[in-house]
Amino acid sequence: MSGRNLTRCVAALALAGIVAGCTSGSDDATPDTSADPAATAPVDSDTPSTETPPTEPPTTSTTPPATSPPASGGATQAPASTLIPSPEADLPTQAPGQGVPVTTTPGPLPEPAVRLIELGTYDRPVETAIDAGDGRIFVVQQGGTIVAADDESDAVVFDISEVSATTFSGAQGEQGLLGLAFHPDEDLAYVDFTNADGNTVVAEFAFDPTTYEFDPTSYREILTVEQPFPNHNGGELDFGPDGYLYIGLGDGGAADDPDRTALDLSSRLGKLLRIDPTATDDAPFTVPDDNPFVGTDGADPTIWARGLRNPWRFSFDSLTGDLWIADVGQGRLEEIDLAPATDGRDAGRGLNFGWSAFEANEALNTDQDPAGHVPPVVSYPHENGDCSVSGGVVARDSSHPALNGWYVYGDFCSGRLWALDTTSVSSGSDGPVGTPRIVELGTVPALAAVTVGPFGDIHAVSNTGQLYRLAQA
Repeated sequence: MSGRNLTRCVAALALAGIVAGCTSGSDDATPDTSADPAATAPVDSDTPSTETPPTEPPTTSTTPPATSPPASGGATQAPASTLIPSPEADLPTQAPGQGVPVTTTPGPLPEPAVRLIELGTYDRPVETAIDAGDGRIFVVQQGGTIVAADDESDAVVFDISEVSATTFSGAQGEQGLLGLAFHPDEDLAYVDFTNADGNTVVAEFAFDPTTYEFDPTSYREILTVEQPFPNHNGGELDFGPDGYLYIGLGDGGAADDPDRTALDLSSRLGKLLRIDPTATDDAPFTVPDDNPFVGTDGADPTIWARGLRNPWRFSFDSLTGDLWIADVGQGRLEEIDLAPATDGRDAGRGLNFGWSAFEANEALNTDQDPAGHVPPVVSYPHENGDCSVSGGVVARDSSHPALNGWYVYGDFCSGRLWALDTTSVSSGSDGPVGTPRIVELGTVPALAAVTVGPFGDIHAVSNTGQLYRLAQA
């Protein structure tokens, strides 16, 4: 453990008792947000397009819709690549392959029932982040600020309006301040936002290790990606189990991937990128040597995975290292993608998730190569008010033990919140294995993200303002 994290763990012990007590959307399927104009962040309408949605929702899918009832009777097949803890287990704090024994159970997992406890109200929140050793929740507000929150206080630690070295788009549609990640070893934070030109910027800031106030003069641009349209901006930032920064980018916007960027290895759009974001004497960041397309002629070496429409939120399973991506669909289907890790790492390396040759499991652009894509483990149609998936984390070490091992996600448009039993399905070489077992947990209006708190608790973020904790019903 680094000295920075060791110091923070001491502080976390003091805070634990306090805290423990206490989207992106589909095309032309935008929900009615006229009652609350702030609730528009994760939904894209593909306004540059003349595309019209289907008049009837799809009636078939290779995986059941999210409204499917839990499986009744009989054991479901356990994935060979996913390790699931017993609800009674003393869970490890490191990924497999680092010398930590793992307790597993074959499933099916105990079915969770939750109630939503409101923790606070914020200004157009889009996600939350945590930093190891600190007991607070860092709430990312689309309008350009970050609030450090616990059950005793809220403190603004970052305000992009104080940064003179860049411009900011403001919060409009899918643009604004969209993502935050803390460096695992340094007092550095990384933010994802759209600038006044509508382009994606990932930037670094130093922060005070005690107050967590960002230094606006320390702004350092890591990379900028030109966005041809004002939607499908992605926005998720996450440090993986390998210590590298992963960056989610949509295909650039409009309908049908008009510039065919998502499968184009020369473009960063429609991709997950992987970099070491710390500066060198020669460059603002470093490309890891084992990135899959390093040395590939014409390919951008920062690319880790491709074939994504708008990976609004993705996460790594803190126990297994598996990668879960909630990729926003177009006019018909939403999808959840799963990339298993190898010995806790390398999840998603070089994978093609299919867009825009496919929307979920249905063929779309016939001029795009369909070969070698990884199908989603879950897809669901645009019906019952659903139209924009919001991910999503696997619960581990939750104070609600029945949630452990479930992937929790939902839909921005309907607000429905679901949990997927991760022992019921896995991603194999020939496609998904098993039948997804999904239960509905409740409703969160304008659900922008499902995130994990500093002590394992699962949170649901409403773009209308509310931050909820999932507790046992």
